[in-house]
Amino acid sequence: MAILIRDPEVDRLARELAQERNCTLQEAIGHALRLEKEHRAQRRARIHAAFERAQARLAQYPTIDDGLTHKEFWDREYGDV
Repeated sequence: MAILIRDPEVDRLARELAQERNCTLQEAIGHALRLEKEHRAQRRARIHAAFERAQARLAQYPTIDDGLTHKEFWDREYGDV
């Protein structure tokens, strides 16, 4: 199985990373891909945690249901009754 890199900059970056890490191109690309996947997973976890905190904070407020439909509510608000 092969990967064809047609972008000269991507090729250069992969070769530089391989040289810096003293490894093969395959190992360098694999390392970079694993790091990217890890960063994305960490970001998803942070977003999920923030969402849960926001939900918990909103849950502290009471739900107000005056029995009106959406249209009835806005008609009342704008005096279109």
